[in-house]
Amino acid sequence: MLKLILPLLLSGHVWAQDTIPFSTRMAETYLSTDKNFDIVCNYAFNKKFKLVTPIGPTFKGTDFIKREFQIENGLKTSSMVFTLKAVSKKFQYSILFDDKFISTSNLAKREFYIAPVNNPAFATEFETSQITCGVNFAYAYPYELQDGTYHFNVHPHKIYDWQSHLQGPVERYLNDPKYQSLVLLEAGNYRGNLVKIEDFLNNVDYRLPTSNYPSELENVPLSVPLIVSPAGHNRYDFKAQNEIMITFTGGNHNYCIWNNTREVMESFLRSKSVAKLIMYYDTHSIIAQAKGMEGFRFNFPKSDINRSNLLKDLFQNKKNTLTYHTSYHGYFKNTFFREFLGMFKSVKLTYQADGYQKTDIVSGHGERELEITLQYL
Repeated sequence: MLKLILPLLLSGHVWAQDTIPFSTRMAETYLSTDKNFDIVCNYAFNKKFKLVTPIGPTFKGTDFIKREFQIENGLKTSSMVFTLKAVSKKFQYSILFDDKFISTSNLAKREFYIAPVNNPAFATEFETSQITCGVNFAYAYPYELQDGTYHFNVHPHKIYDWQSHLQGPVERYLNDPKYQSLVLLEAGNYRGNLVKIEDFLNNVDYRLPTSNYPSELENVPLSVPLIVSPAGHNRYDFKAQNEIMITFTGGNHNYCIWNNTREVMESFLRSKSVAKLIMYYDTHSIIAQAKGMEGFRFNFPKSDINRSNLLKDLFQNKKNTLTYHTSYHGYFKNTFFREFLGMFKSVKLTYQADGYQKTDIVSGHGERELEITLQYL
């Protein structure tokens, strides 16, 4: 009898875990992310090869936080240690390079260009004036991307999918073992600024306002990670070396998915990987909004949106669709890569959509020959 009862108990345990409501998982993800903290540094412009790589996580001491990095300029490397602590009711950061050169200043903003290094020759050699750092709170840690086939569902929230197009097709992706799926959750921008640094350093507990973004999703496997991604801004750690394929679903294509596309590309360009990067946009499982990212022509007529905000339906307006693709493709070809010219020798950019197909070679000043494809399904 015992042998019969044990499997039933075990199977009951598995069933109970598999039926945790998605809304509960969302709430828990928001709460846990609110407690995150890290220091991040990068080169702002890479006209030549330059790289900042973290060495381990951010460490919290009794009254300070610290993180170690390595910087590279293609010829040499140097250590870099960033420390933030309270000094006379202010917050002061100090950055120690190569165990002997210092950059230090009071913290005026949470994202900033670092202060001048006290050795001009070192500063010139490593172009330290181009290093930016950020002190982050309530921000999801970078998600590691290895070779493989991924599905990213961006912002499965009723506020965007107000016409209820996406639950069925998205849940089919989430339950397809072919894909390593992620669900990216919306949140307010700059949420981490609500965390008081003084309280954090003094170990004062805090609770941020509740994030309220309801979703219709129900059948989401526990194996699918949830990541808080304000406006599509979450970070990736690009480790793929051969090929990575990502299929996007969700919304909005002309705002948050566009931002997340850039986050994936940025992590790729800030790496040493030579993998092929292929990103698919499933137009049957993606929605859009009337006004896209400000300053670009990623827009749709409100009358078209009111009929259906599903991307495949919006693309029936051929005149507007041509403008849309021209702008979407043109941004990456003409603008995005300029910030990273030192990180590649060439990027073969392929953009494939019904009625609009382009292949471009973008030239840089680095060594890697890269391939990136954006394709609409």
